[in-house]
Amino acid sequence: MALFLLHASIIIGLPFALWRLGGLRHWVPLVVVQIAFGLALGPSGLGRLAPELWAGLFPPLSLTALDGLVWLGISYFAFATGLHFDLTEFHGRGRAFATTSIATFVVPTVAGTGVGFVLLKLVPEAAGAGAPDWAFTLGVGIAVGVTALPVLAAILREMHMHKTRLGAEALGCAAVNDAALWVMMAALLALAGGGDAWRAASLLALAIAYGVALWFGARPLLARLFHHAEIHGRINERDVVVLSVGLFASALVSELIGLHAVVGAFAFGAVVPKAVARDVLEKFESFLMVVLLPFFFIAIGLKTEFTVASGAGTVFAWTFVASVTAKMASAALPARAQGWAWPDALALGSLVGCKGLMELVVLTLLLDKGILSGIGFSGMVLMALATTALARPLAGLFLRR
Repeated sequence: MALFLLHASIIIGLPFALWRLGGLRHWVPLVVVQIAFGLALGPSGLGRLAPELWAGLFPPLSLTALDGLVWLGISYFAFATGLHFDLTEFHGRGRAFATTSIATFVVPTVAGTGVGFVLLKLVPEAAGAGAPDWAFTLGVGIAVGVTALPVLAAILREMHMHKTRLGAEALGCAAVNDAALWVMMAALLALAGGGDAWRAASLLALAIAYGVALWFGARPLLARLFHHAEIHGRINERDVVVLSVGLFASALVSELIGLHAVVGAFAFGAVVPKAVARDVLEKFESFLMVVLLPFFFIAIGLKTEFTVASGAGTVFAWTFVASVTAKMASAALPARAQGWAWPDALALGSLVGCKGLMELVVLTLLLDKGILSGIGFSGMVLMALATTALARPLAGLFLRR
């Protein structure tokens, strides 16, 4: 108990203090400091500098106590990401927005898939043992295509840009990216975990059927259940219980049909009425980001071991370059073709390159399903950290020109 309380005090308090008191909040979102702190406490940081102290702070048995909190945080984060997803944001956007938003996922995903093929030749040990080549390459492609909607929203609020045309375009692209991401992840997890073709097809059919049931069954039911909350604009204790039970039930069904619990958590959040979603986010998102998710970052840090000799450096370099260039080109060039000034177009490309927490969740799923090895996971965690840290200062640099 004492060791757990020490862990909690350190991983919740220190990153926030560094971000708030150290002036870092003017440059990077809190999540960057939290991820970096988790990596610093891992085997590549404290474990290498002070191995005896690290072994005393994080004995193997103490880490199992964190597992429940880690998955609680991941489930609620996926749910919160679904709450952010709003189809009404796309109404009236027109063909220009559709072109840009689709390009910002398709182009980086294709580029990332190409990088996956290269990594199979350069660092074959980056793939999980027994993972099909196609699953690894597509997994890398999806990871390169990610844009983090919640973290991007926080960056835009901090830059006072969330109500500007640039901010709205970036958030719209991120929402489309998130929707495409979870469709692709559901397909990948179903096909990669299905064994023979018949089993894979069955899993994919079950996933589609579950999505249809949520949209046409759970969504109208939730609208009736939360009618009072939509009228008054606030939720009560009963609503919190209903949402939590629904979240975990959806995650359980998703896990049982052969996908992953995170997919079900996101899908349930996406069908919650938007008036209710806004109130839930206002009340609980800060607690989620500041208190629950740091346990996830510690788990990430303890799984990440980075050495250049291991090949993780090669994975990082290739995926980082592919992500930055493909995201930048796929957003900036269509925006420029639509008449945007170059500074705004390049700032858009910088912002949609933000990976954030969403990337870490995707990488965790790929690691858990054996599609990535520890080497591939470690290199791409560093890519997620670097791209998230780069988004705000790079956008600010272009906008100052």
